[in-house]
Amino acid sequence: MNNSLQPGFNNLSDIVKALENQHKVSTTITNNATVAMFMMNDKGFCTFMNPAAEQMIGFKLEEVQDQPLHYIIHHHHPDGTPFPMEECPIDKALPTNNSVRAHQDTFIRRDGTFFPVSCAASPIFEDGVPVATVIEVKDLTEEKRAEKALRDSEEMFRFMAETLPQMFWITRPDGYCTYYNQRWVEFTGIPMEQLLGFGWLETLHPDDKEKASLAWRTAVETSGDYQVEYRVRRHDGKYRWHLTRGLPRVDENGVISMWVGSTTDIHEHKSLAQELLSANEEMAAAFEREQAAYQKVESQRQMLHDLFMQAPAMIAIQRGPEHVYELVNPHYQRLAPGRTFVGKTVEETWPELKSQGFFDLLDQVYKTGEPYYGKELLAKIDRFNTGNLEDTYYNFVYQAFKEEGKIAGIVTFAFDVTELVLAKQSSDINKNNSAE
Repeated sequence: MNNSLQPGFNNLSDIVKALENQHKVSTTITNNATVAMFMMNDKGFCTFMNPAAEQMIGFKLEEVQDQPLHYIIHHHHPDGTPFPMEECPIDKALPTNNSVRAHQDTFIRRDGTFFPVSCAASPIFEDGVPVATVIEVKDLTEEKRAEKALRDSEEMFRFMAETLPQMFWITRPDGYCTYYNQRWVEFTGIPMEQLLGFGWLETLHPDDKEKASLAWRTAVETSGDYQVEYRVRRHDGKYRWHLTRGLPRVDENGVISMWVGSTTDIHEHKSLAQELLSANEEMAAAFEREQAAYQKVESQRQMLHDLFMQAPAMIAIQRGPEHVYELVNPHYQRLAPGRTFVGKTVEETWPELKSQGFFDLLDQVYKTGEPYYGKELLAKIDRFNTGNLEDTYYNFVYQAFKEEGKIAGIVTFAFDVTELVLAKQSSDINKNNSAE
């Protein structure tokens, strides 16, 4: 062979080898890419799919080459209406010489199911003429599912916070209030925007502000529970006694990230204590000891695990027309320690309540969507499965909740007021005896 030709063959060999290496690298990248990649010619026919694309839509390349790709994976809208190819922004990218970036759309798998995607489409030119389109597609199914779960969680939080019979609040570490439920507005008559921040202080009785501030400073300094009683001005100008409890939420570094708490109207408790004190010092002292013991127990309970599991109220969620328990918090469980609630219907769990009207109330709320408020309502329950029915009294709310616009179940908020009712009854008996 003529040696003068050898350098030319060597150069050509190097070029071929370089092209082969480049092709190998490109193939490796596309074959191992987690993003689906398609290529369409100027007619919209698919000429290339990487493995991620085949897995995404359920078709092999040879199965989609006999018609435009649009009519295989993009032919209808999710509502069932046809999607003409000439209206598709992806197919418009080539003839209009426009790239598409972060375009969110819906594709169709081989089995006919729709799934959300994010697309990028770029035209390819040869000698200035657009000849093909490269499309990158990311499946957004899991992201959309996570977004929906987050929205559902936020909606459930707001629903439960807004339906709590207490005044509920959240603050920053420095005490700046960032959230109040609607109960604050309803009670004080002050618009929400005026309450946010430190506006709540303006609702306190002047004689109680220093006490409330001192309790707050102590709680912040010690990272301990915040608990204080003070008077709050109602919308009609009258002050009513309230008990406020709050707990800090601490991150993994031991730093307080927020405070959550509730403010409960205890005016009747206070008034009854004063009435009993004036009528009989011994009875008043006993009541105060009971009240102190009650407050001590309550202060030791953890509050608002995930903001509700440890709320100071008895909370239960019953789902469906059969009222199947989906959640009960520890306070609710204490009604009947030996019973299993979750997964069972209310009727299965509380057979002794069948003739007491509670099931009819649940049915009514589930049917109409109208909440039911019970005050000092008597419930005869077999608390310890001994066969003996015990008289107990509750203030409670049955509140329906909706999912996708339809009633899905009922949330129960309840407070045991048995001791208060018995104390009132005892007070009335003593008054009658004194009158005689």
